[in-house]
Amino acid sequence: MGVALEAAGDRDAAVMAFERAVAVAPGRYASVLRLNRLLRDAGDPERARSVLAHGMSAHGGDPDALARALVEEAEAARDDGMTDDALALVAHALAVCPRAAAAHLPDLVVELAGQIRDRHEEALRWCDLAAPHAQDRYGLHHQRGFSLLLLNRPADARRELAASVVLAPDRMPSWYVLGQYHRLRFETGAALAAYRRVWESGHDLRWWAGLMIAQTLLSDGRLHEAMAACDAVRLRNPDMGWARMIGGLVQLHAGDLDAAARAFDGDRPNDPDTAKGRVFRGMLRLAWNRPQEALEDFDGGRGDFACLALPRLGRARALLELGDAEEARRLVGAAVRDEGQWVAATLRLLGPLGQALGPLLAAGLGGRN
Repeated sequence: MGVALEAAGDRDAAVMAFERAVAVAPGRYASVLRLNRLLRDAGDPERARSVLAHGMSAHGGDPDALARALVEEAEAARDDGMTDDALALVAHALAVCPRAAAAHLPDLVVELAGQIRDRHEEALRWCDLAAPHAQDRYGLHHQRGFSLLLLNRPADARRELAASVVLAPDRMPSWYVLGQYHRLRFETGAALAAYRRVWESGHDLRWWAGLMIAQTLLSDGRLHEAMAACDAVRLRNPDMGWARMIGGLVQLHAGDLDAAARAFDGDRPNDPDTAKGRVFRGMLRLAWNRPQEALEDFDGGRGDFACLALPRLGRARALLELGDAEEARRLVGAAVRDEGQWVAATLRLLGPLGQALGPLLAAGLGGRN
């Protein structure tokens, strides 16, 4: 009940529901943590601390036992599809006793590390804690490789991903991430080989691999092949909105702005499934010389895994057009610092639109060196 009330925005009623849940079953740690968070958010830190202390006292002050109990409840929450609860429970278990928590269900800790959003240092720390005990060595190396790539440590990521595909060559996620590693280095043949391995499998990632084949071919200037790759995805999975978005990107590069506009029309830029693709509409607006409108599509944050630096560099390009060189310089510096290996691939994606960023990028790279 408390979960539903919180989702509906009735936080006061949610607090009361979780208070009842904690009173009836004080050992339900997920309810304790949710109530603690709601009270902190409501500006009642003292009460929040009291709830947490009382709820975590069931094991008589034994941190090892408490950490194990928290991780076991996290496993149950994961099985019930309550990922946020599972993450909160593991995070608290690792805070209580990292050794006991990581040793008790290490593969669960690694799995949930992969669900942490935009805190890749923390995900890597969870993997490091679980590493001595992990049974699923493929999962461990894969998650470490994925986190390291997003932390802009490509050489370390490559070693982890190589280890994972040696351990389990038939498991597809690492091949997909390896494709990204090679694509960012413009190693087109290796990238296409990795993506095609996933595309030809029955894995859910095959649709994304098909679109990454298209984007890799696009970066290599092979526009007809890129469009054919998009069409292949759309033919097999007509409901995948991203196939239209990437197809529009190819048409934009081909100079067919009207066709690109049709690909980006309707609700696709606002649909949660394809919203991150609105950066491609931003590119179209730049091509139309509408920088103020383009700012709506470039939020200046981190982008999709495939084009992590595009929201920052696209926004910087629009701001330059509008005369705000200082903010453009800041965004370029942030992209170089946080998404360095994505920058060159993003410039190639921007094509002629990105040429004006050259001096700012040179300054940013000079500052980093």
